[in-house]
Parts: sequence; C-alpha cells; structure tokens
Amino acid sequence: MISVGLSRRYARALLSLSQRRGDLDRTQEELRAMGLLFERDVRVRRFFETPSIARSEKLEFLERRWKPSMGPGVYGLLILLLRRGRLDHLSSIAQEFFQIAERAQGIVRATVRSAVPFTDAQADRLAKALGGRTGYRILLQRETDPAVVGGAVVAMDHTLIDGTLATELWRIRRQLLQTRVHGRG
Repeated sequence: MISVGLSRRYARALLSLSQRRGDLDRTQEELRAMGLLFERDVRVRRFFETPSIARSEKLEFLERRWKPSMGPGVYGLLILLLRRGRLDHLSSIAQEFFQIAERAQGIVRATVRSAVPFTDAQADRLAKALGGRTGYRILLQRETDPAVVGGAVVAMDHTLIDGTLATELWRIRRQLLQTRVHGRG
C-alpha cells in the first residue's frame, strides 16, 4: 500500500499544476471519473495490473483512448503512475487530492455523530461554529449512532472533538479520583 505521505506528494503536485493552468474543476472531474473507473471496472483494473501486458501496450492504450479527451494534469499523472508501477494507487492519490483541493478552496469536511439526528438548524449552527474556529467553510455530514448516549462526536481532518455524555462522565470520574480528600485528624 502506498503511504499517505507519498499519495499527498502526488496530490500536491497535481493540485499545483492544475492551479497554475487554471483548470482545477476539470482536474477534479477527470480524477473523480478515473478513480471511479478503476474502482468499478474490473476489466480496466486487470488490464493495468496484469504484468504480462507490456507497459508499452498500456502506454499506447492511454495515449490512444484517454489523451484526446483528458487534460494534461490527470493524463500526466496516469502516465507517471504507470511508469512507476503505482497506477493501482490512483484511488488513494485521488482521495488526498480532493481533500487538499477543497482545503485550498477554503473548504473542510466534518462528520458529526449523535444518538438522535441533527436538525438542519443544529447542523448549520455547528458548521458555522466550527467554521468560525477554523476559518474554513465546513461541509458537515450527519450520522446517527445509537451508541452515542448523549451529545455528539465531531471528526474533522485529523481532529476528534468528543462532546459525548460518556466522555464528560469519564472526565468527572477522573477528576474525582485525582482529588485528595482530607479527613479529620
């Protein structure tokens, strides 16, 4: 499996190129389409993963079939990955790309998990509060989890904000156990 750091390097390079060329939207669309194609079409995946098919044949296929309809950023990434034997990591690179591209556009995705569904008004207030703290526009995904007894858990980037009742009770318990009680003489 390709490391997150390596995926991020490919993604950053593609983002930089697409920003310089002014075709970020096109790059996102093409990368999304390629990612889905590799993910869903077994024939395409087998063709590129089969070692008995020569690399030159795969390069020829890319040039003949995809180069005419694809921007230079995604096409160049596919060629580079094929030459380095990393085309099977396209999905990981695409995920990193979408995340850093959204961040470059001032957008961060967050997920809130709660026992009962968040209303639209609650979700909007939470997204605005998180946005105020981070400086980003927050795209909030809501999940219902009956295991969350009370409160909510927010996951955003590499940050977890746990405002559940279970966590608050655990904190109180810890504080009580750490508090020294002085008895009488």
